[in-house]
Amino acid sequence: MKKSLALLAAACTMTLALSFGAAAESTGKTDLVIAMDNDIDTLHPTDFSTTVEINVLNQIYDTLMYMNPDGTHEPEPRIAESYEISEDGLDYTFHLRDDVTFHDGTPVTAEDVVFSLETYQASEYQGSQISMMTGVEAVDENTVVCHLDTPYAPFLQGILSPYIFPKAYYESDPEAVATNPIGSGPYKFVSRTTGSNIILESNEDYYRGAPAIKNITFEVIPDAATTAIALQTGEINFAEIDPSVLMQLEANPAITIDEVETSGFAYVSMNLEKEPFDNVKVRQAINYAINRENLVAVCFDGKAEVNSNICAKHRFGYSDDQMQYTYDPEKAKELLAEAGITTPYDLGELLVAENYSNMATVIQNDLHAVGLEVTISVKEFNAYLGDLTSGNYGITTLNMSLEGDTQSLEMAFITDYIGTANNARYSDEEMNSLFDQTRSETDTEKRAQLFDEIFGKAQEEAIYAVLCNPLTLYAYNAELTCPEFALEGNYFVYDFAWA
Repeated sequence: MKKSLALLAAACTMTLALSFGAAAESTGKTDLVIAMDNDIDTLHPTDFSTTVEINVLNQIYDTLMYMNPDGTHEPEPRIAESYEISEDGLDYTFHLRDDVTFHDGTPVTAEDVVFSLETYQASEYQGSQISMMTGVEAVDENTVVCHLDTPYAPFLQGILSPYIFPKAYYESDPEAVATNPIGSGPYKFVSRTTGSNIILESNEDYYRGAPAIKNITFEVIPDAATTAIALQTGEINFAEIDPSVLMQLEANPAITIDEVETSGFAYVSMNLEKEPFDNVKVRQAINYAINRENLVAVCFDGKAEVNSNICAKHRFGYSDDQMQYTYDPEKAKELLAEAGITTPYDLGELLVAENYSNMATVIQNDLHAVGLEVTISVKEFNAYLGDLTSGNYGITTLNMSLEGDTQSLEMAFITDYIGTANNARYSDEEMNSLFDQTRSETDTEKRAQLFDEIFGKAQEEAIYAVLCNPLTLYAYNAELTCPEFALEGNYFVYDFAWA
């Protein structure tokens, strides 16, 4: 199980909750224990950065809109009751429900929504999904209008992401929202023991109906094998699991396994501000040097799709005509020679977080085979994240999730996101301009052509060495009823119930 970056503007986190959860009556258990592979750093509603944090925040907060999981994947109202788009595509009007309250009993008003959106937009972690918004205003207590200066094709997808939180509480104690959050979602925050657990309880006044699951405990269990044992003994009931324990759990009839297709990607990131990674031929050589099929087999037990393109194959904008890097060590050696690299050549440290040592070892061996040497340096995740975002590294490997519309992938490429999701520290005015064009282009065919140009350029310049799109694997007690995990696999305990 990997702790992935989720710089979504997340993300970008599509709210995929179904509506039947509250209606499901449980005649048995009402408590749920969920494993987290790493501890969280914050519960702040706009400054989170990992999938682990998203999984907790999804239970505490609601959003204006959610993504319909019925196959259409159309944004539909949640806290908003309805919405309208102006003919020129510059104004989005959201009419709020009048029966939504925060966990402290105060009603959710248009002012709260305006404040939440403005705060989210200003966040260096999550702002990109609504960065094109030039203003937002409360027309009355239950009406919010978002203003754009130019049409933005994926704006409704972007509005799925911002959590809504109380303005008064935030302003009274800005620090408290990170440690004692108050939302309007189906679960209330109870307590957190750092390095151990987070406890939530049901919001019995939830506007969609009281949850069937009454108490949630998120337990920090970093070790995949320990998680698997805890699932089988019943100490935990639900977990994202590592492929290494899949076979063991599949053999247990008391455990249900779900495999979820996502847009997340495993990749090698090279710091283009440092030699020799500023040389495109070196980056191309590294792409050709890696045996992706073997890496998927060894590190993911086959539970990933080989893909050297940052755009997942099921995602809008991907084309089979876009370049793919294949395993070709001889080509890698030729490119290194053309770049003036005399092998063996020491690339320095291959920086990784704790749970990525397996991937690092495979990559180390592949690079060694073409004359490139690296020393694996393993760090605790938050320390690793600090080095990554500050640019204090030469080469690294990790997983990342940039969900939502394909637009979210701009975070990996454009200059404004150096220090957040642009881990290559890549800066190119042409690339910036291409993404600018995709934002305002509403014609689907033309927008696809622009993305085709973007990903073609990214592949030719070998900005990253993308390896694969891992599946998300969930394992849970067979007596637990869970909805189908659509799209990016975000889960909402409100939809769960014990049989």
